[in-house]
Amino acid sequence: MATIRKIRNKWQVLIRKYNLKPIYKTFILKEDAVKWSRETEVKIEQGLYKDLTPARSTTLKEVLIQYRDTVSIHKKGYEIEKYKINKLSKYPISNNTIADLSALKLSEFKEYLIKNYSAGSVNKYLTLISLALNYAERILGIYIPNNPMRYIDRVKEPEFKGQTIEPEEEALLLKYAEHSKLKWLKAAIIMGIDCGVRRGELLKLKYSDIDFTRNTALLRDTKNGSNREIGLSHRAIQEIRKLPISISGDVFPIKRYDTFNFYFNQLQKKTGINKRFHDCRHTFASRKTTQGWLITEIAQQGGWKQLQVLKRYTHIKAEYLAKKLK
Repeated sequence: MATIRKIRNKWQVLIRKYNLKPIYKTFILKEDAVKWSRETEVKIEQGLYKDLTPARSTTLKEVLIQYRDTVSIHKKGYEIEKYKINKLSKYPISNNTIADLSALKLSEFKEYLIKNYSAGSVNKYLTLISLALNYAERILGIYIPNNPMRYIDRVKEPEFKGQTIEPEEEALLLKYAEHSKLKWLKAAIIMGIDCGVRRGELLKLKYSDIDFTRNTALLRDTKNGSNREIGLSHRAIQEIRKLPISISGDVFPIKRYDTFNFYFNQLQKKTGINKRFHDCRHTFASRKTTQGWLITEIAQQGGWKQLQVLKRYTHIKAEYLAKKLK
């Protein structure tokens, strides 16, 4: 039986049931309190009652942070996802409670993102919100009567277009990289272009993983979840030998992706070359194809397990094909 009492000119409903947390709700009018108490008791008897208290007291920001610290931390892309979650947590929408989130609010936030970010970035932020809400519902046990992310469509992304770094652009990048405050930036670019190494693989590389006699390196815990041994070019070996030895034993002693991006973006501005660091891998795959490497050799060196994915990284000019036809 519900208890209805008057407190400070308002009517409070208190429902106590065995094996159920006490349910409280306050109303201005007594008839509303009576009506709600009857409806709620019927739902409890029928097993249909769901407690919205956690959803009303938990913000999206709190769920995002908890998701970051319990789920994201175990992912290989943790640093990038952590950066995005931290950024997402600063937007006003993250201050909404789970119960207050609506499709309209999320749609308005989506429109804001579209004006300021690429389609790919927008979709990544929307995916993080969706993952956080699913985490709240399935793991934290927060009842969400109607998950608003079900009504938010992803933004259509443009067709994937990679770029290669031309020889003259490479020369200019390496020239300016040599004077960067990030002492090993030049070596990183060479490793990307000559050896097809990913940024994340570079930042995990240690001197103990390099065999200077065989000109090889062991890349540990790569994006595909396995170790991979690769060959190193002569100039990559030369540049690595020039680097100061770090106390940690890391060849590229930096762990923050945003710090790496800062210096590479700085290099882009100084040279006027609008190419991403990831384009180094496109350059590697494209050059080795025209140099006569076998597809299997390129895949082994670059760590591509699916040839369809490797195909996206290979950009062969029509002029090259014309020469082959001769």
